[in-house]
Amino acid sequence: MLIRRARNKKGTTAVEFAFVLPLFLLLIFGIIDFGWYFCVEQTLQYATREGMRLALVGGQLTDPQGNPISRVSSIIQTIQNYASVVVDPSKLSIYIYPITSNYQDPSNWQTFVGAGANAGGPGTYMRVKTTYNYQFMTPFIAVFFPGSQTTIVAQGTYENEQF
Repeated sequence: MLIRRARNKKGTTAVEFAFVLPLFLLLIFGIIDFGWYFCVEQTLQYATREGMRLALVGGQLTDPQGNPISRVSSIIQTIQNYASVVVDPSKLSIYIYPITSNYQDPSNWQTFVGAGANAGGPGTYMRVKTTYNYQFMTPFIAVFFPGSQTTIVAQGTYENEQF
């Protein structure tokens, strides 16, 4: 009787493992996917903040020949350099524009991207907004987001100093 009972339980471990393994893998890959998502989000916020620091003091970077580049290009290059740790900088959209008197975005803020950006003059209130389309790696998690991706937005508002 004892031998028969032991023989009947041989396959139960394999069946239980087959039920638990997919849930365990989903949990592990979900942790990795969301961990990477938050890493990208924090890195973009940091990069945007560093670009804003350069912008508010009127700073400019130089090209490899030592010539100063424009403020807008300096801000964009700073953000791209800091963000390149975790994302492809060419996939970032960086908007730099003046805000309205009640600290709202102007209706045409999407036009202030890349070369069309505006770093403003002394005393101007400005906003820097960086967007990135994050693609989820885990298929089961990706189905909950349209196109298997979500847009990460990092932004900040500053007042230009009297440079």
